Amino acid sequence: MDYLVGIDLGSTSLKAIVYDPAGNAVAQANRPTERFNPYPDHPDWAIWKPEQIWGGVCESLKEAVAQIDNPGDIKGVAVTGMGMDGVPIDKAGKWLYPFISWHCPRTGPQHKWWMENVGAEKQFEIGGNQIWVFNTVLRLLWMKENEPEILAKTHKWLLIEDFVNFMLSGVCATDHSMASTTLLFDQRNRVWSDEMIEISGIDRSLLCDPMPSGTPIGKVGARAAAVTGLAEGTPVVLGGHDYCCGTLGVGAFKPGVVLDVTGTWEIVVCALDEPVLTPPVRQMGIPVHSHVASPDLWSIMASAVAADMLEWFRGE
Repeated sequence: MDYLVGIDLGSTSLKAIVYDPAGNAVAQANRPTERFNPYPDHPDWAIWKPEQIWGGVCESLKEAVAQIDNPGDIKGVAVTGMGMDGVPIDKAGKWLYPFISWHCPRTGPQHKWWMENVGAEKQFEIGGNQIWVFNTVLRLLWMKENEPEILAKTHKWLLIEDFVNFMLSGVCATDHSMASTTLLFDQRNRVWSDEMIEISGIDRSLLCDPMPSGTPIGKVGARAAAVTGLAEGTPVVLGGHDYCCGTLGVGAFKPGVVLDVTGTWEIVVCALDEPVLTPPVRQMGIPVHSHVASPDLWSIMASAVAADMLEWFRGE
């Protein structure tokens, strides 16, 4: 029997699930996503360690894949998960700094600068974004101001899904839904925005080429196969932003159909057949991003913290 594997990089757990052709989960495993703060002078900062993210993915994959008879029956693997968070790597593929978690408020000054130099109106008109303190470009600006030596050594900035894809295949790429979270994406034309890149002063070469979800980008390499249990040569395919992939999984990607996803965040989302980048939508606080189901679709969503709030409450 043929199988497909999905990897979900959540803020609470890292999951690997094996599906049969009918979409039934036949094997799965997970490991916790661990948030760290190694900065005693900054008690409110938060990071994800690349080695913990990759290690948890490897362990989850190995456990899940071991539950089927032949890893060679897996015909493809794709990654979904949280948006915004990214990691710099050098030309040798070595990570240079941890992921700055979306929980981390360190980019407050960069958020203020972006609001003053771009503004909510222009940002929404070009990228469909509400400007949040954890959007990707603000982390790049923080690195530029606070860790310029590291940014100077950076070959690519990989969003968290792109990082796992790179570790699996050795290929640097991103999809339209993930690029949508950066503040640098032209939502109408599905390319990096020349205007936003110029304003940011960020080197365009740091960014991966954006492609539609479902694009095959490479194959699982020998080193990745050894630590994940996947067969060498298994195709690696672009997934996308987690909430958007959820709509694909349940068939809620037709205009007019609404899905409520409850995880670390609660997200209410529906599909659009054109990007509605208008002032009334912006004033509602709703972002418009590229969809994973088709290059001809966009997503519109409202969100609030859900399970993460329960984790905080339990801890307090």
